[in-house]
Amino acid sequence: MLSAAIRSQLRDVRRGRVTGRVVVEGARLVAEAVAAGAAVELLLWSPRLLGRPLPPEQLRRLTGHALAHEISDGEMERLQSGPSHQGVLVVLALPAFAPEDCLAGNGWLVALDGVQDPLNFGAIARSARAFGASGLWYRRGGAGPSSTRAYRASAGAFLDLPVSAVDDLEAAIAAQPRPVWVAAAAAPGLTTDWPPESPGVLVLGSEGQGTELVIGRRISIPMRPGSESLNVAQAAAILLSRTFPGRL
Repeated sequence: MLSAAIRSQLRDVRRGRVTGRVVVEGARLVAEAVAAGAAVELLLWSPRLLGRPLPPEQLRRLTGHALAHEISDGEMERLQSGPSHQGVLVVLALPAFAPEDCLAGNGWLVALDGVQDPLNFGAIARSARAFGASGLWYRRGGAGPSSTRAYRASAGAFLDLPVSAVDDLEAAIAAQPRPVWVAAAAAPGLTTDWPPESPGVLVLGSEGQGTELVIGRRISIPMRPGSESLNVAQAAAILLSRTFPGRL
């Protein structure tokens, strides 16, 4: 039986009351986070984990972790955010990054202006990491990395991709030196000479309203006439893939 303190810890992290913490669920995601040296603050596992298709050494690393607690499958079921569970969850302390850390690399900076869906946020972070972005800024108050759903969609990208909340996103973008490109549905379509050789900032707006930032140059992805606009995560993946040096 879990203590009241552990239950309170999980509840507070899930509700975003604890800065920089996230609950991660699922055998593969948890095993990858532990193997990567993520800062584990709590690990809970139940007998169902033993039936997951993980290598024996990964199972031993989870069940034998210094901060691991074994609980029943029924108790794990009550703790999970989804309808079923794989027998393990952890509370992780995510790396803390400042806005300037997101500009330290040679890749593009992704700036999210009000993305609200945690699945979109996580998917964009996954693409940003895959295509070599230097980091990700997001307007404080929107979706962020301290979400179980966002972490799952990111496939662990938050462990090493610099991600930072920004209070005044437009001012921060204006103050940094890179050229700025704003993805917008009603904008000129990209041409074959995009992107420029030097890294820039790619701004993406919210799912419903887009962005009202009056900065940079607006661009759009050429599409078949009459097509619906793309989901923001889809658009991010397409645009970021074009910025990657190894693109086709």
